[in-house]
Amino acid sequence: MGWKQDHVHFKCRNYESTVQFFKDNFGAIEEGRVDSNGMMIVTLIVGDSSYKLSPKKPGETVDPATSPARYGVYHIGLRVDDLAAEVAKMKSRGVQFTQDLVQVNPKLKAAFIEGPDGISIELLQRD
Repeated sequence: MGWKQDHVHFKCRNYESTVQFFKDNFGAIEEGRVDSNGMMIVTLIVGDSSYKLSPKKPGETVDPATSPARYGVYHIGLRVDDLAAEVAKMKSRGVQFTQDLVQVNPKLKAAFIEGPDGISIELLQRD
């Protein structure tokens, strides 16, 4: 029996705006919402990946300050066939880029954006 990725879960200040961000920029499909012990969890599908979004639990302390380099989840990577076209669309919508589009090597182009709550998202194209 082998392991397979099931999901990545993010705590969000405003999960409705985070849901909309993923829908607007990555074509996310909302799979559903469930109440888990009084906390609403939204499941989004982007490509073949599942993302869970939820607010903090009542009384829970969440540190809003992180630096670009940190332990734990460093960033998520989302791949597309025409990165230049997607970067142009995102820039026209005002998405904040932390690294503009670069040719990393002959077969890889990449850029980084900052999503809601400082989520670092690598955008990449592999040729």
